[in-house]
Amino acid sequence: MRHETTQTPWRTPHWFCSPHNFEPTIPVPPHEVALHDITVRDGEECADVAFTVDDKVRIAEALALVGIKRMELFLTVPGWLEAVRAILRRKLPLELYVTWHPGRVERVLELGVTQVMVWYRILEEHQRHDLKRSRVELMTQAASQIADARRAGCQANLFIVEASRAPLDQLKETVRVGKEAGATAVTVVDSFGVARPGAVAFLVRQVREWTGLPVDVHCHNDFGLSTANVLAAYEAGATGLNVAVNGLGYRAGNAALDEVAMALEVLYGVDTGLRLDMLPWLGHMVAEITGIPVDYFKPITGKGAFSVEQWKTGAAMEAGGARPVAFPFEPEIVGRTPRVVVGKWSDVGAVAKKLTEYGLTASAEQIGQILVGCQRAGIAHRRPLNDDEFLAIALAGGAAASD
Repeated sequence: MRHETTQTPWRTPHWFCSPHNFEPTIPVPPHEVALHDITVRDGEECADVAFTVDDKVRIAEALALVGIKRMELFLTVPGWLEAVRAILRRKLPLELYVTWHPGRVERVLELGVTQVMVWYRILEEHQRHDLKRSRVELMTQAASQIADARRAGCQANLFIVEASRAPLDQLKETVRVGKEAGATAVTVVDSFGVARPGAVAFLVRQVREWTGLPVDVHCHNDFGLSTANVLAAYEAGATGLNVAVNGLGYRAGNAALDEVAMALEVLYGVDTGLRLDMLPWLGHMVAEITGIPVDYFKPITGKGAFSVEQWKTGAAMEAGGARPVAFPFEPEIVGRTPRVVVGKWSDVGAVAKKLTEYGLTASAEQIGQILVGCQRAGIAHRRPLNDDEFLAIALAGGAAASD
């Protein structure tokens, strides 16, 4: 979204966020950042999701339409080659990243892929009990894969699985070897979402200081901190943030694309270049493909995000020319509109707005009586009223068609 020139980035014609986000004592140096979509990569790891090739193509096309420039795919599931071919065939305005998989990656490099993710599992427990190989062997393997990628004319991103649980000296040695092998970027991975934002920021700063390379982050959501963690990484200078539509991913998922995008736009003043008004469409499209519904309380795209039972204050803000005060940001920015319902906690403003929506009018006294009837009915039904129920109470309370 192109930002209008303003001396107060926290208060624009479309939102009013905290001015303290821009306090000089807590500066966030502005820098370019890319949203690196992993919907069909980490989403592939979701226990209840199975993408077809057509699904992946459809999602890739949607991501490109919204404005995403980076998308990642696994090469370890059936249909991997067909998916890469089909996506590349469409010549979408995004870069395709693939995970390095010997014997397969060569095939996609021949098709024109130039971005590869080289995985290195850094934890000793994984190396000893699962992989049953020494640290030296595995680091040598990763370095060799990085070198192979560079010789093939590719960019190589060293993806350090479990970086957030690794001893600092081992992490430092890993990125040193990776850089010497030719890595062009490093991804700090919080594989189980066990780092708090301050820790993620610390690791990003350390890796940047040690290597001078661009640093990406990949943060899982097991403690509900994935969005906070990738934003902390941005504050620390990360230039690539792994995100997924609806937060899709392994176990509790990843940072949600829409949440990170809107936080960057509103809370940091970053122009992401995305079609923000298409984010709900994208989220619901992926929900339809996966069969995993968008949560009611999901920010940006959830049904509850802009649903209210009271509208007296909202009406006052609108009348006073201060509409953004009634929201974290105006819902129209993301293609939404306020949803005012009438029920047990409604006020006269909600009743008046609903009457207006139906072309009805009523006196202040009648609105008060209608409100009481709606509140009682809402409690009896244990939900907000539907159209027929509201209209029956409104008409019985004296509401009439507007002239």
